[in-house]
Amino acid sequence: MAPGPIEGVWSMVRPRVAVWTLVALVAGAVALAPLHGGVKTADAAAITFETPTIVDPIHTNGEPDIAIDPQGRVFNSGPTGTGTQRSTWFGSVDGGHTFRVMTQKIPASPAVGIPAPGPGGGDTDIAFDRSGRQYFADLWALACQRVAVTGPTNSGATDQENFLGCSGSGPGSDRQWFAVYDPAPGTLNQSAYTGPRPLVYLEWNNVVGPGNGGAQWNKSTDGLNYVNATADVTPATSAIYSPFGPDGYPAIDQVTGKVFQAAGCTTDDGCTSSGLWMNIGTPDSTGTLKFLDDNGAGGRDLKKLVHIADTPTGSPDTLFSVLSMDSGRNLEVVWTVSNSNPALRQTFVSASSAASGWTTWTAPVQVSDGSTATGDATNVFPWLKAGGPGRADAVWYGSDKQVDPSSHKNQSWNVFMSQVVFPTNAAGGITGGAPSTQLVKVTPHPMHYDDVCLQGSACIASQGNRNLADFFVVNIDNSGAAEIVYDDTSNKLVQAPGTCTVQVADHCGAGVITIARQSSGLGLFGTKVSGPSNSPVSGLSDPAGDARYAVIDGTNRPGMDIRSSQLSFSPNGSTLNVTMQVTDLANPAMTIASIPGATNVQYLTRWQMGNTVYYAAMENNALNQPIFYAGAMKTIDLCSVSACFPHVLTYPEPGGGTFTGKAETGSIDCTTTPCTLTISVKVGDVGGPTGASLLESVGAYSLAAAIQEGAENNASAESDTVPLEIDGVCCYNFRRK
Repeated sequence: MAPGPIEGVWSMVRPRVAVWTLVALVAGAVALAPLHGGVKTADAAAITFETPTIVDPIHTNGEPDIAIDPQGRVFNSGPTGTGTQRSTWFGSVDGGHTFRVMTQKIPASPAVGIPAPGPGGGDTDIAFDRSGRQYFADLWALACQRVAVTGPTNSGATDQENFLGCSGSGPGSDRQWFAVYDPAPGTLNQSAYTGPRPLVYLEWNNVVGPGNGGAQWNKSTDGLNYVNATADVTPATSAIYSPFGPDGYPAIDQVTGKVFQAAGCTTDDGCTSSGLWMNIGTPDSTGTLKFLDDNGAGGRDLKKLVHIADTPTGSPDTLFSVLSMDSGRNLEVVWTVSNSNPALRQTFVSASSAASGWTTWTAPVQVSDGSTATGDATNVFPWLKAGGPGRADAVWYGSDKQVDPSSHKNQSWNVFMSQVVFPTNAAGGITGGAPSTQLVKVTPHPMHYDDVCLQGSACIASQGNRNLADFFVVNIDNSGAAEIVYDDTSNKLVQAPGTCTVQVADHCGAGVITIARQSSGLGLFGTKVSGPSNSPVSGLSDPAGDARYAVIDGTNRPGMDIRSSQLSFSPNGSTLNVTMQVTDLANPAMTIASIPGATNVQYLTRWQMGNTVYYAAMENNALNQPIFYAGAMKTIDLCSVSACFPHVLTYPEPGGGTFTGKAETGSIDCTTTPCTLTISVKVGDVGGPTGASLLESVGAYSLAAAIQEGAENNASAESDTVPLEIDGVCCYNFRRK
């Protein structure tokens, strides 16, 4: 995961700490209504969200990404850090309710873990062309990228991979982002580009070498092999032109092929005022980009940039300035201001129409409310996704205190979203009128506590918590509903013997990858969206035949095929009955043999109560010797450039030592199909839930494993020898009736 800017520094050239070698380190239930803290609210039904989905019950990461292909399949990626040299990549075929580890290259053997080919472990990005072909990139140690592309139609059953500069002559890079040019047939063509489509641009922050601090734009027609997309105008001196705008997430216009990137700039940098500015790259017939600031001599003339907004109170680059283009070809941009006064750390949105060549921008509208009462007092990590003409969803993390985000003031953080609607004309262009906004607190409980360190790789020296890394992402599904992926570290987990009281090198809070999907209100296509309520229910059902290995185009495993999950209390409240239906539990040996490398299978139900994640499980082996147990989730912490933090979540069996689970009673009944698994859990073993307790995001999973979870350690976590999810049903809230 990539270092971020040093807090308080506002410069076009953002400080970085390049790491070329790895250094060992010492080791509820009711939907929340829209908020009205001075923010104008759109005249629309209230926006609410489903019960949050847990992407993966095993792996964590910071900087989670979410992408949705043309077929509606949802994908997630994120870095696990340069210490592991890999990133995660998950796919969902049920609308983003459950995910599986993507099979990369070939089905892995053994299949008890699918470690991503290295090197990697930094910022990740996912993009699609119109066919659904998926492009993936991650970063290794600020040195180079791993890139991948899936087959033309399968969107992940197989892929091909390549490495850019990982042989030792790395480009020196950070925060690599995609922009794909692949216009639909019949689209008005105003682009000079005449080459093959799709044309894939991969841009990154050029952190070392000539042009340090600028953007490096690269182009490819196969997603594997990239060349420089800007001309080297002074080959005699090897001064590579690096356009203005690194770090800001770019946008691309499918009519002209132009690319756009926004970032902060000051008068000291050479801009005519201090604020948010945008660069535009125009392609020639080969796809090579000519940017506004190219002075023809290998340098930049920043007076040619497009002015978006003055930000006199601070830099707009507090991770990050994000552009998105709507279906009316309007650009929307979001940014959060950095300031020594936390009350001024607020989030803003502006928009521009294609009719002006994207040179005239609306006045910024503040979409956060800055209120301690609503918990939106101080903002970090904005992101934005545009939809229909003039419509965009902006998200950010907001804290309940007006304090420096990097300070230790016991802040409570939540995800907030503002749906922004700019007035448009009949052609879909924005008119410049004042937008309406609807502000919503997305998360049902705080997703992080205390500091969010904004000092990049310097967080390790300041002992700051960087478990969230530097960003999170909002996207929309085919109905226009927002899907927001974020890290939930509220569990406060840390590997023993560490504690949350003293966090010198190891920082508490496992970043459980979580998705909140909008379930009511208007979506970004201007029509109402729908989805399940987050009100408590007793359980969920799951279709048959979806326990596939691999996740895309794999074969169903009946012994792992979950059909339902249900919770109930005994009449006296002393026992929590955890029930799971599975197609076939009578043949564990056959099930284990069908998954190469597996020695046992686990049927896990997990939930969060308060700030603790609990579980109940049954584990079986080829000899059909099931054990039943429950307890509190644990973590294994690995180390990276941002110190140590939870990487692998474990659900230990009973036995003592690291086997911290509690033995429970249970039964397996296969007299009918599907089989029924019941675990009778003593409530004292799972935090003592009562009738007033809300059990959040209950999910049930079938896992294949090579070793028992209590035997997991740092070495097995480093090698990704961890349980592999084969099927799941997620998620619902539960409360005793």
